[in-house]
Amino acid sequence: MSKKKTGLFLVTLVIVASLTIISMIIENNVTFFSIVQLAILLIMFFSYFTWARSGEDERPVPEDELGKKITTESGLVSYKILIVLIFGFICLDYFLHESANLLLIVLFAIGLTLLPIIEFLKARSYR
Repeated sequence: MSKKKTGLFLVTLVIVASLTIISMIIENNVTFFSIVQLAILLIMFFSYFTWARSGEDERPVPEDELGKKITTESGLVSYKILIVLIFGFICLDYFLHESANLLLIVLFAIGLTLLPIIEFLKARSYR
């Protein structure tokens, strides 16, 4: 991508993130939308700088072999990190409220079983 497009993207990203954070501070209320909006902005930022290509660099693209390997490995690592974080939040919730949140426990159980189930289904599709 050209430097103009990258600069415009960064300026837009900073403006939108700043407005979201300022509205969270002024209203003194953190809503579901504001958290999701910041998460979407982070997704856009990291995706742009991971896959954006300029004419002179040799960055991988999602469609080539290296891009698929990067996507697969990062998915597995993020899955494992997410499982550990969910377990940590279950423990934190238990120590703060002296009872475990049932929905977090169900989410943790689903998270633990999801990868083996998907691997099983994918392996069956190749038979």
